[in-house]
Amino acid sequence: MTQDVNTNRAIREVATTPDDFHVIPAEVVAKVYEHADAMRSEFFDGQVPEIVLSFDTTNKKTLGHYCLKRNGLGVRWNINLNPIHLARPMCHVLSTLLHEMAHAWQHEHGTPSKPPHHNAEFRAKCEAFGIPTDERGHDGGIVKDSPFAAYCVRHGVEVVVNGETPEPGKEPEPVLPAPPVKPGGSKLKKWVCACPVNVRVAVADFDATCNRCHEPFRRA
Repeated sequence: MTQDVNTNRAIREVATTPDDFHVIPAEVVAKVYEHADAMRSEFFDGQVPEIVLSFDTTNKKTLGHYCLKRNGLGVRWNINLNPIHLARPMCHVLSTLLHEMAHAWQHEHGTPSKPPHHNAEFRAKCEAFGIPTDERGHDGGIVKDSPFAAYCVRHGVEVVVNGETPEPGKEPEPVLPAPPVKPGGSKLKKWVCACPVNVRVAVADFDATCNRCHEPFRRA
């Protein structure tokens, strides 16, 4: 236990040091760690270990996840926040973080269930915080006048609660800009001859002749 705690603290110190090689800006990492420590104290009375954050891109439907066992580096108490979803207001990123910290709490002090790990005990914990979730772990938003909404107000985090739509131009800023969209569609391009016969290939300089009309193929 002591070795794990010391290892996590060492990693946290490095992770919050400004470095041009960070995929996620160091100031963002540091701010999220500040909230992790504050929520650890305010929501769990310090009963959750000092978690280590990672920012690995995972399934786009996954906001974050708690590593139930040691991660690939042998580190315990790791919470991964999918960087794709950092293009959301801080209140929603922190809601995801608190959800994953509830998993850490349950695995240390509660009765965790089999996958997808959102049993009645876990859902009741999130409901009490004001960040409801269902049996599949889907984000239920932020409840008005809840402990989590009050936490955001105390810590100067703009909060958007269920049923409220911010006025145009007054929406909370996302933590990070939205990542560029990868171009979609097939790489196959259409080529035709004089017949015409259509072929689709992924070769930019396709050089071939039709055996019927004996004419070269050209880009359609």
